[in-house]
Amino acid sequence: MFSIIKKYFKKKYNSKKISIKSTSQDLYLHQVAIEQKEVEYCELCDGQLVWPGVQNLSNQHYYPFFNWKSAAKPIYRYRLKNIVLDSYYKVFFKDGKAIIDSSHYINGDLLKSLSVRPEHLISYEAQGIVFSCFDHWEDNYFHWLAHAIPAFYAAKLSGVQGKYLIPAELTVWQRRTLELLGIDFSQCVEIKKDKQYAFSILDYYELATGEADFVNSKISVQAYAAMVENVAIPVTSELCHDKIYISRATKQHRHLRNESELIAALKQRGYFILDPEQYTIDQQIIIFQHAKIVVALLGAGLSNIAFCKENTLIYELIPSHHDNPCFLTMSLQGKLRYWADRLETGVDHNRPDHLSDWVNPVDVNFVMMRLDELEALA
Repeated sequence: MFSIIKKYFKKKYNSKKISIKSTSQDLYLHQVAIEQKEVEYCELCDGQLVWPGVQNLSNQHYYPFFNWKSAAKPIYRYRLKNIVLDSYYKVFFKDGKAIIDSSHYINGDLLKSLSVRPEHLISYEAQGIVFSCFDHWEDNYFHWLAHAIPAFYAAKLSGVQGKYLIPAELTVWQRRTLELLGIDFSQCVEIKKDKQYAFSILDYYELATGEADFVNSKISVQAYAAMVENVAIPVTSELCHDKIYISRATKQHRHLRNESELIAALKQRGYFILDPEQYTIDQQIIIFQHAKIVVALLGAGLSNIAFCKENTLIYELIPSHHDNPCFLTMSLQGKLRYWADRLETGVDHNRPDHLSDWVNPVDVNFVMMRLDELEALA
């Protein structure tokens, strides 16, 4: 079967890679889909915090999101017929042309360079309906939790009898998150990162590529609640801490040069220093379910606030070279009490690189002063 597919595409495309050119002939999901269905309508989010006491915090000019606002929007599921998926970039092709809005931040020259590659094409047309529920950064914890989990949950709720596409090399933590959602692995189809796949019918969920990152997604909240309900380990005192700090000491990016000084000061205040990767997904859920205050530098570990109970206080230290409101949005979705201070990192803002280490040390005394205020409100 695979050899037949390869011969077909070699004949159809003259054995050449197809370069995608930006023209008025560009394809978009709403043009290609044989069915477009609204999964949910998400209300707008904005940075105007209204929880009790927040207006009394000092130095409000450090808060970066007062003027931030997202638009309300519908989130769709698109049914695509006779489609090819590039598994690495999560870009879809229809009749050899890339669908412009089918991936997460793959655009410009990179998108134009992509093509159907007959030598890497595998036919999955006999699988029937399949669900596409994750983006090309699926090994990033935030992307998996914020994008994939809500999409898998939406597909599960749809009532459609189909199969879920999953990474061929599913990590332990990815597998466990899907188990907590109640995904049946006998109804999953593995796809390899370096291959392309031909499908007869595919349901593509916009949730999978971050369309709900900056809006109030109820499906996302419901997905996280479903995971909490299915935690299968007992609650122990070792996992229950009122105040936690998520450390980045072992992470590859956005290192804080004096984080050890910050950690020492936080320990004196009774904070539990957490490296989430040292705990199972079930343990992480319990830890965040029982926290009353969560302090963190911006990073994927903060994604676990999705499991916090309502009114948990979240304090995020925002690097000036990457003031991303994704965790503000997650806090608003979960009805958490959020505050952030944008701190100068010394990184050149004219050459943005959200992975850069901090050049400047953080002002530990300022952070402690802020915590004096926040802890009084906890």
